[in-house]
Amino acid sequence: MSLLTTALAFVLVLGVIIFVHEFGHLITAKAFGMRVFIFSFGFGRRLLGFKWGDTDCRVSAIPLGGYVKLEGEPDDRLSEDTARLGDGRDFLGRPRWQRFLVYLAGPAMNAVLTIGILTCFYLVGFAVEASRFDRPIVGAVDAGSPAEKAGILPGDEILSIDGRELPSWEEAQYHILLRPEQALALRVRRDSEERELTLRSEATATEKVGSIGVHPLVRVGQVLPGQPAEAAGLRGDDAILAIDGRPIRSFGEIPGIVAASTGRALAFRIWRDGRVLDLAITPRDTGSGPRVGITPKMVVRQFGPAGALREAAGWTWDMTRQTFDVVGRLITARISPKTMMGPLGIAQASGDAARGGWASLLFLVAVISLQVGILNLFPLAPLDGGHLAILAVEGVARRDMSPLVKGWIMNAGAAVIFLLIGLVLYSDISKMPFVQRLLQ
Repeated sequence: MSLLTTALAFVLVLGVIIFVHEFGHLITAKAFGMRVFIFSFGFGRRLLGFKWGDTDCRVSAIPLGGYVKLEGEPDDRLSEDTARLGDGRDFLGRPRWQRFLVYLAGPAMNAVLTIGILTCFYLVGFAVEASRFDRPIVGAVDAGSPAEKAGILPGDEILSIDGRELPSWEEAQYHILLRPEQALALRVRRDSEERELTLRSEATATEKVGSIGVHPLVRVGQVLPGQPAEAAGLRGDDAILAIDGRPIRSFGEIPGIVAASTGRALAFRIWRDGRVLDLAITPRDTGSGPRVGITPKMVVRQFGPAGALREAAGWTWDMTRQTFDVVGRLITARISPKTMMGPLGIAQASGDAARGGWASLLFLVAVISLQVGILNLFPLAPLDGGHLAILAVEGVARRDMSPLVKGWIMNAGAAVIFLLIGLVLYSDISKMPFVQRLLQ
Protein backbone atom coordinates (compact mmCIF):
# COMPACT_ATOMS: atom_id res chain seq x y z
CA MET A 1 0.00 0.00 0.00
CA SER A 2 2.89 2.33 0.83
CA LEU A 3 4.49 1.71 -2.58
CA LEU A 4 1.16 2.30 -4.33
CA THR A 5 0.68 5.56 -2.42
CA THR A 6 4.16 6.69 -3.41
CA ALA A 7 3.58 5.83 -7.09
CA LEU A 8 0.20 7.57 -7.25
CA ALA A 9 1.50 10.63 -5.41
CA PHE A 10 4.50 10.82 -7.75
CA VAL A 11 2.27 10.71 -10.84
CA LEU A 12 -0.05 13.32 -9.31
CA VAL A 13 2.76 15.71 -8.37
CA LEU A 14 4.52 15.51 -11.74
CA GLY A 15 1.21 15.41 -13.60
CA VAL A 16 -0.10 18.66 -12.12
CA ILE A 17 3.23 20.45 -12.60
CA ILE A 18 3.75 19.35 -16.20
CA PHE A 19 0.09 19.92 -17.13
CA VAL A 20 0.30 23.52 -15.90
CA HIS A 21 3.65 24.04 -17.67
CA GLU A 22 2.42 22.75 -21.02
CA PHE A 23 -0.90 24.56 -20.63
CA GLY A 24 1.11 27.80 -20.46
CA HIS A 25 2.61 27.04 -23.88
CA LEU A 26 -0.80 26.02 -25.24
CA ILE A 27 -2.82 29.01 -24.10
CA THR A 28 -0.17 31.52 -25.19
CA ALA A 29 0.17 29.96 -28.64
CA LYS A 30 -3.60 29.98 -29.08
CA ALA A 31 -3.77 33.61 -27.89
CA PHE A 32 -1.43 34.53 -30.77
CA GLY A 33 -3.54 32.50 -33.23
CA MET A 34 -0.96 29.77 -33.75
CA ARG A 35 -2.17 26.34 -34.73
CA VAL A 36 -1.65 23.73 -32.00
CA PHE A 37 -2.12 20.16 -33.19
CA ILE A 38 -1.68 18.26 -29.90
CA PHE A 39 -1.87 19.04 -26.19
CA SER A 40 -1.01 15.79 -24.43
CA PHE A 41 -0.82 14.76 -20.81
CA GLY A 42 1.60 11.87 -20.96
CA PHE A 43 3.52 10.26 -23.79
CA GLY A 44 2.96 7.34 -26.08
CA ARG A 45 -0.33 5.95 -27.35
CA ARG A 46 -3.43 8.16 -27.17
CA LEU A 47 -5.96 6.81 -24.66
CA LEU A 48 -8.74 9.40 -24.75
CA GLY A 49 -9.36 13.09 -25.37
CA PHE A 50 -11.39 15.73 -27.16
CA LYS A 51 -10.97 18.38 -29.85
CA TRP A 52 -10.54 22.07 -28.99
CA GLY A 53 -10.55 23.77 -32.36
CA ASP A 54 -7.51 22.42 -34.19
CA THR A 55 -6.09 20.90 -31.01
CA ASP A 56 -6.37 17.26 -29.95
CA CYS A 57 -6.41 17.48 -26.15
CA ARG A 58 -5.47 13.98 -25.11
CA VAL A 59 -4.40 11.70 -22.29
CA SER A 60 -1.61 9.34 -23.34
CA ALA A 61 -0.46 6.00 -21.98
CA ILE A 62 2.68 7.03 -20.06
CA PRO A 63 1.68 9.66 -17.46
CA LEU A 64 5.20 10.95 -16.73
CA GLY A 65 5.25 14.13 -18.73
CA GLY A 66 3.42 15.87 -21.51
CA TYR A 67 3.93 18.00 -24.59
CA VAL A 68 2.44 20.54 -26.97
CA LYS A 69 2.79 20.07 -30.74
CA LEU A 70 2.63 23.30 -32.75
CA GLU A 71 2.46 23.65 -36.53
CA GLY A 72 5.80 24.63 -38.01
CA GLU A 73 8.08 23.38 -35.23
CA PRO A 74 11.35 21.87 -36.49
CA ASP A 75 10.11 18.28 -36.05
CA ASP A 76 6.58 19.00 -37.29
CA ARG A 77 5.27 16.24 -39.56
CA LEU A 78 1.55 16.91 -39.14
CA SER A 79 1.49 19.96 -41.43
CA GLU A 80 2.08 17.68 -44.42
CA ASP A 81 -1.40 16.26 -43.87
CA THR A 82 -3.29 19.54 -43.64
CA ALA A 83 -4.63 21.60 -46.51
CA ARG A 84 -4.31 24.75 -44.42
CA LEU A 85 -0.49 24.77 -44.49
CA GLY A 86 0.75 28.27 -45.29
CA ASP A 87 -2.20 30.19 -43.85
CA GLY A 88 0.10 32.12 -41.48
CA ARG A 89 -0.67 30.19 -38.33
CA ASP A 90 2.54 28.15 -38.19
CA PHE A 91 4.94 28.72 -35.30
CA LEU A 92 8.09 29.60 -37.26
CA GLY A 93 6.17 32.09 -39.39
CA ARG A 94 5.42 34.25 -36.35
CA PRO A 95 7.55 37.15 -35.05
CA ARG A 96 10.37 36.19 -32.72
CA TRP A 97 8.82 38.04 -29.78
CA GLN A 98 5.68 35.90 -30.03
CA ARG A 99 7.71 32.68 -30.15
CA PHE A 100 9.77 33.99 -27.22
CA LEU A 101 6.64 34.49 -25.13
CA VAL A 102 5.30 31.03 -26.04
CA TYR A 103 8.50 29.42 -24.74
CA LEU A 104 8.54 31.68 -21.68
CA ALA A 105 4.90 30.91 -20.80
CA GLY A 106 5.68 27.38 -19.53
CA PRO A 107 8.13 28.40 -16.77
CA ALA A 108 5.95 31.43 -16.01
CA MET A 109 2.95 29.17 -15.37
CA ASN A 110 5.06 27.06 -13.00
CA ALA A 111 5.72 30.21 -10.97
CA VAL A 112 2.01 31.10 -11.11
CA LEU A 113 1.14 27.63 -9.77
CA THR A 114 3.62 28.05 -6.90
CA ILE A 115 2.34 31.51 -5.98
CA GLY A 116 -1.29 30.36 -6.30
CA ILE A 117 -0.85 27.40 -3.93
CA LEU A 118 1.12 29.43 -1.39
CA THR A 119 -1.42 32.26 -1.51
CA CYS A 120 -4.14 29.76 -0.55
CA PHE A 121 -1.97 28.52 2.33
CA TYR A 122 -1.41 32.05 3.62
CA LEU A 123 -5.13 32.83 3.28
CA VAL A 124 -6.19 29.74 5.27
CA GLY A 125 -3.32 30.10 7.72
CA PHE A 126 -0.83 27.53 8.95
CA ALA A 127 1.41 27.06 11.96
CA VAL A 128 5.19 26.73 11.78
CA GLU A 129 7.83 26.31 14.45
CA ALA A 130 8.69 29.67 15.98
CA SER A 131 12.43 28.88 15.87
CA ARG A 132 12.47 29.61 12.12
CA PHE A 133 11.78 33.29 12.81
CA ASP A 134 13.64 33.47 16.13
CA ARG A 135 16.92 35.32 16.50
CA PRO A 136 19.81 32.88 15.92
CA ILE A 137 20.41 32.20 19.62
CA VAL A 138 22.08 28.82 20.13
CA GLY A 139 20.03 26.31 22.12
CA ALA A 140 22.23 23.21 21.80
CA VAL A 141 25.76 22.46 20.61
CA ASP A 142 26.74 19.00 19.34
CA ALA A 143 29.62 17.33 21.14
CA GLY A 144 32.83 17.41 19.11
CA SER A 145 31.32 19.77 16.52
CA PRO A 146 33.12 22.75 14.97
CA ALA A 147 30.97 25.05 17.11
CA GLU A 148 32.00 23.32 20.35
CA LYS A 149 35.67 23.40 19.35
CA ALA A 150 35.34 27.13 18.62
CA GLY A 151 33.92 27.72 22.11
CA ILE A 152 30.29 28.46 21.20
CA LEU A 153 27.90 27.84 24.11
CA PRO A 154 24.10 27.60 24.50
CA GLY A 155 22.72 31.12 24.80
CA ASP A 156 25.26 32.64 22.38
CA GLU A 157 23.74 34.61 19.51
CA ILE A 158 25.21 34.35 16.00
CA LEU A 159 25.08 37.92 14.68
CA SER A 160 26.68 37.40 11.27
CA ILE A 161 28.41 34.86 9.04
CA ASP A 162 31.09 36.09 6.64
CA GLY A 163 29.91 39.65 7.26
CA ARG A 164 26.25 38.98 6.46
CA GLU A 165 23.81 40.00 9.17
CA LEU A 166 21.46 37.24 10.30
CA PRO A 167 18.01 38.34 11.52
CA SER A 168 16.65 34.79 11.97
CA TRP A 169 17.60 31.13 12.33
CA GLU A 170 16.23 30.50 8.85
CA GLU A 171 18.84 32.86 7.38
CA ALA A 172 21.62 31.44 9.55
CA GLN A 173 20.88 27.83 8.66
CA TYR A 174 20.67 28.67 4.94
CA HIS A 175 24.14 30.24 4.93
CA ILE A 176 25.62 27.34 6.89
CA LEU A 177 24.02 24.65 4.72
CA LEU A 178 25.50 26.12 1.54
CA ARG A 179 29.04 26.21 2.94
CA PRO A 180 30.14 22.61 3.62
CA GLU A 181 33.80 22.14 4.57
CA GLN A 182 34.53 25.86 4.34
CA ALA A 183 36.03 28.39 6.72
CA LEU A 184 33.33 30.61 8.22
CA ALA A 185 33.88 33.93 9.96
CA LEU A 186 31.26 34.30 12.73
CA ARG A 187 30.48 37.28 14.92
CA VAL A 188 28.97 35.99 18.17
CA ARG A 189 27.45 37.82 21.13
CA ARG A 190 27.53 36.42 24.67
CA ASP A 191 25.74 38.60 27.21
CA SER A 192 26.88 42.11 26.16
CA GLU A 193 30.23 41.07 24.71
CA GLU A 194 30.76 40.48 20.99
CA ARG A 195 33.64 38.51 19.53
CA GLU A 196 34.89 37.28 16.17
CA LEU A 197 35.78 33.65 15.60
CA THR A 198 36.62 31.43 12.65
CA LEU A 199 35.68 27.78 12.28
CA ARG A 200 35.50 25.23 9.51
CA SER A 201 32.12 23.69 8.74
CA GLU A 202 31.57 19.98 8.25
CA ALA A 203 29.64 18.18 5.51
CA THR A 204 26.72 16.00 6.62
CA ALA A 205 27.07 12.30 5.85
CA THR A 206 24.16 11.95 3.39
CA GLU A 207 23.19 15.26 1.83
CA LYS A 208 26.73 16.70 1.93
CA VAL A 209 25.47 20.10 3.11
CA GLY A 210 27.21 22.29 5.66
CA SER A 211 26.89 21.97 9.43
CA ILE A 212 28.68 23.50 12.42
CA GLY A 213 26.72 21.58 15.06
CA VAL A 214 24.39 24.25 16.48
CA HIS A 215 20.62 24.12 16.99
CA PRO A 216 17.94 26.75 17.72
CA LEU A 217 16.37 27.33 21.12
CA VAL A 218 13.51 24.89 21.78
CA ARG A 219 10.87 27.29 23.08
CA VAL A 220 7.77 26.47 25.11
CA GLY A 221 4.56 27.76 23.59
CA GLN A 222 1.99 27.04 26.28
CA VAL A 223 2.27 25.83 29.87
CA LEU A 224 -0.93 23.95 30.64
CA PRO A 225 -2.68 25.02 33.85
CA GLY A 226 -2.55 22.64 36.82
CA GLN A 227 0.29 20.59 35.32
CA PRO A 228 3.79 19.90 36.78
CA ALA A 229 5.53 22.42 34.52
CA GLU A 230 3.34 25.26 35.81
CA ALA A 231 3.86 24.19 39.41
CA ALA A 232 7.65 24.20 38.90
CA GLY A 233 7.59 27.77 37.54
CA LEU A 234 8.09 27.11 33.82
CA ARG A 235 6.70 29.89 31.61
CA GLY A 236 5.61 30.32 28.04
CA ASP A 237 8.48 31.44 25.75
CA ASP A 238 11.07 29.78 28.03
CA ALA A 239 13.59 27.71 26.10
CA ILE A 240 14.57 24.21 27.24
CA LEU A 241 18.34 23.80 26.90
CA ALA A 242 18.74 20.38 28.51
CA ILE A 243 16.94 17.72 30.55
CA ASP A 244 19.02 15.70 33.00
CA GLY A 245 22.14 17.03 31.26
CA ARG A 246 20.98 15.88 27.83
CA PRO A 247 20.98 18.77 25.28
CA ILE A 248 17.58 19.30 23.62
CA ARG A 249 17.77 19.90 19.88
CA SER A 250 14.06 19.73 19.05
CA PHE A 251 10.75 19.60 20.91
CA GLY A 252 10.19 16.10 19.56
CA GLU A 253 12.94 14.77 21.86
CA ILE A 254 11.11 15.84 25.04
CA PRO A 255 8.15 13.37 25.12
CA GLY A 256 10.48 10.36 24.97
CA ILE A 257 12.62 11.63 27.85
CA VAL A 258 9.55 12.42 29.94
CA ALA A 259 7.94 9.04 29.18
CA ALA A 260 11.09 7.21 30.39
CA SER A 261 11.23 9.16 33.66
CA THR A 262 9.04 6.63 35.57
CA GLY A 263 7.77 9.36 37.87
CA ARG A 264 11.11 10.71 39.10
CA ALA A 265 12.01 14.40 39.04
CA LEU A 266 13.77 15.66 35.92
CA ALA A 267 16.35 18.46 35.94
CA PHE A 268 15.28 21.04 33.33
CA ARG A 269 17.86 23.65 32.33
CA ILE A 270 15.97 26.71 31.08
CA TRP A 271 17.00 29.80 29.12
CA ARG A 272 14.84 32.83 30.03
CA ASP A 273 15.56 36.36 28.78
CA GLY A 274 19.30 35.75 28.67
CA ARG A 275 19.49 33.95 32.02
CA VAL A 276 19.98 30.23 32.65
CA LEU A 277 17.74 28.65 35.28
CA ASP A 278 17.47 25.11 36.67
CA LEU A 279 14.05 23.68 37.50
CA ALA A 280 13.07 20.27 38.90
CA ILE A 281 9.88 18.97 37.26
CA THR A 282 8.29 15.67 38.20
CA PRO A 283 6.10 14.30 35.37
CA ARG A 284 2.57 13.27 36.26
CA ASP A 285 0.99 10.10 34.92
CA THR A 286 -2.20 11.09 33.07
CA GLY A 287 -3.27 7.55 32.16
CA SER A 288 -1.64 7.66 28.73
CA GLY A 289 1.87 8.11 30.09
CA PRO A 290 3.84 10.71 32.08
CA ARG A 291 3.34 14.37 31.11
CA VAL A 292 4.75 17.70 32.26
CA GLY A 293 2.12 19.85 30.49
CA ILE A 294 3.88 21.92 27.81
CA THR A 295 3.40 22.53 24.08
CA PRO A 296 5.89 23.77 21.46
CA LYS A 297 5.90 27.42 20.46
CA MET A 298 4.33 27.88 17.03
CA VAL A 299 3.75 30.92 14.85
CA VAL A 300 0.55 31.18 12.79
CA ARG A 301 1.09 32.65 9.34
CA GLN A 302 -2.25 34.02 8.08
CA PHE A 303 -2.98 37.10 5.97
CA GLY A 304 -5.73 38.78 4.00
CA PRO A 305 -5.86 38.45 0.19
CA ALA A 306 -3.32 41.19 -0.58
CA GLY A 307 -0.98 40.14 2.23
CA ALA A 308 -1.23 36.46 1.29
CA LEU A 309 -0.33 37.23 -2.32
CA ARG A 310 2.57 39.44 -1.22
CA GLU A 311 3.94 36.77 1.14
CA ALA A 312 3.59 34.05 -1.52
CA ALA A 313 5.36 36.17 -4.13
CA GLY A 314 8.10 37.05 -1.64
CA TRP A 315 8.64 33.40 -0.72
CA THR A 316 8.77 32.46 -4.42
CA TRP A 317 11.34 35.17 -5.12
CA ASP A 318 13.50 34.11 -2.17
CA MET A 319 13.39 30.48 -3.29
CA THR A 320 14.29 31.49 -6.86
CA ARG A 321 17.27 33.49 -5.61
CA GLN A 322 18.40 30.64 -3.39
CA THR A 323 18.02 28.12 -6.22
CA PHE A 324 20.32 30.10 -8.51
CA ASP A 325 22.74 30.44 -5.60
CA VAL A 326 22.73 26.65 -5.11
CA VAL A 327 23.19 26.02 -8.85
CA GLY A 328 26.13 28.41 -8.93
CA ARG A 329 27.75 26.55 -6.04
CA LEU A 330 27.11 23.21 -7.76
CA ILE A 331 28.75 24.42 -10.98
CA THR A 332 31.78 25.73 -9.09
CA ALA A 333 31.97 22.50 -7.00
CA ARG A 334 31.47 24.34 -3.71
CA ILE A 335 28.67 21.94 -2.72
CA SER A 336 28.12 18.30 -3.58
CA PRO A 337 25.73 17.08 -6.31
CA LYS A 338 24.23 14.88 -3.57
CA THR A 339 22.23 17.92 -2.45
CA MET A 340 20.12 17.57 -5.62
CA MET A 341 16.85 15.68 -5.79
CA GLY A 342 16.06 13.60 -8.86
CA PRO A 343 13.08 11.45 -9.90
CA LEU A 344 13.63 8.86 -7.17
CA GLY A 345 13.95 11.56 -4.55
CA ILE A 346 10.82 13.28 -5.81
CA ALA A 347 8.95 9.97 -5.74
CA GLN A 348 9.98 9.32 -2.15
CA ALA A 349 9.13 12.90 -1.12
CA SER A 350 5.75 12.59 -2.88
CA GLY A 351 4.92 9.43 -0.96
CA ASP A 352 5.93 10.99 2.35
CA ALA A 353 3.90 14.11 1.56
CA ALA A 354 0.85 12.06 0.57
CA ARG A 355 0.96 10.21 3.87
CA GLY A 356 1.21 13.59 5.61
CA GLY A 357 -2.06 14.81 4.04
CA TRP A 358 -3.20 17.05 1.21
CA ALA A 359 -1.54 20.15 2.65
CA SER A 360 1.89 18.49 2.58
CA LEU A 361 1.33 17.19 -0.94
CA LEU A 362 0.21 20.58 -2.26
CA PHE A 363 3.20 22.30 -0.67
CA LEU A 364 5.49 19.78 -2.38
CA VAL A 365 3.77 20.57 -5.70
CA ALA A 366 4.42 24.28 -5.11
CA VAL A 367 8.12 23.73 -4.32
CA ILE A 368 8.84 21.35 -7.21
CA SER A 369 6.81 23.42 -9.68
CA LEU A 370 9.07 26.38 -9.02
CA GLN A 371 12.18 24.24 -9.45
CA VAL A 372 10.85 22.82 -12.75
CA GLY A 373 10.15 26.35 -13.99
CA ILE A 374 13.64 27.55 -13.04
CA LEU A 375 15.28 24.46 -14.58
CA ASN A 376 13.49 25.11 -17.87
CA LEU A 377 14.97 28.61 -18.03
CA PHE A 378 18.53 27.33 -18.21
CA PRO A 379 20.03 27.94 -21.68
CA LEU A 380 20.23 24.30 -22.68
CA ALA A 381 18.31 23.12 -25.72
CA PRO A 382 15.86 21.42 -25.88
CA LEU A 383 14.73 23.12 -22.64
CA ASP A 384 12.65 26.27 -23.00
CA GLY A 385 15.67 28.30 -21.91
CA GLY A 386 17.70 26.89 -24.81
CA HIS A 387 15.06 28.01 -27.32
CA LEU A 388 14.86 31.40 -25.60
CA ALA A 389 18.63 31.80 -25.89
CA ILE A 390 18.57 30.91 -29.59
CA LEU A 391 15.78 33.41 -30.25
CA ALA A 392 17.67 36.09 -28.31
CA VAL A 393 20.84 35.51 -30.37
CA GLU A 394 18.85 35.52 -33.61
CA GLY A 395 17.13 38.73 -32.54
CA VAL A 396 20.45 40.47 -31.87
CA ALA A 397 21.96 39.14 -35.13
CA ARG A 398 18.70 39.88 -37.02
CA ARG A 399 18.91 36.60 -38.90
CA ASP A 400 18.08 32.96 -38.25
CA MET A 401 20.69 30.38 -37.41
CA SER A 402 21.18 27.63 -39.96
CA PRO A 403 19.40 24.30 -39.31
CA LEU A 404 22.83 22.66 -39.01
CA VAL A 405 23.95 25.02 -36.23
CA LYS A 406 20.65 24.61 -34.40
CA GLY A 407 21.00 20.85 -34.69
CA TRP A 408 24.46 20.92 -33.09
CA ILE A 409 23.16 23.15 -30.31
CA MET A 410 20.24 20.79 -29.68
CA ASN A 411 22.51 17.74 -29.57
CA ALA A 412 24.99 19.41 -27.22
CA GLY A 413 22.18 20.56 -24.92
CA ALA A 414 20.62 17.10 -24.91
CA ALA A 415 23.98 15.56 -23.97
CA VAL A 416 24.36 17.92 -21.01
CA ILE A 417 20.79 17.18 -19.88
CA PHE A 418 21.40 13.41 -20.02
CA LEU A 419 24.56 13.96 -17.98
CA LEU A 420 22.58 15.92 -15.39
CA ILE A 421 19.91 13.21 -15.28
CA GLY A 422 22.60 10.62 -14.60
CA LEU A 423 24.07 12.83 -11.90
CA VAL A 424 20.79 13.31 -10.02
CA LEU A 425 19.95 9.61 -10.35
CA TYR A 426 23.33 8.81 -8.82
CA SER A 427 22.56 11.32 -6.06
CA ASP A 428 19.17 9.68 -5.39
CA ILE A 429 20.52 6.14 -5.40
CA SER A 430 23.49 6.98 -3.15
CA LYS A 431 21.06 8.27 -0.49
CA MET A 432 19.15 4.98 -0.29
CA PRO A 433 19.78 3.20 3.05
CA PHE A 434 20.72 -0.17 1.54
CA VAL A 435 23.21 1.50 -0.83
CA GLN A 436 24.78 3.40 2.06
CA ARG A 437 25.14 0.14 3.99
CA LEU A 438 26.87 -1.48 0.98
CA LEU A 439 29.28 1.46 0.66
CA GLN A 440 30.26 1.43 4.35
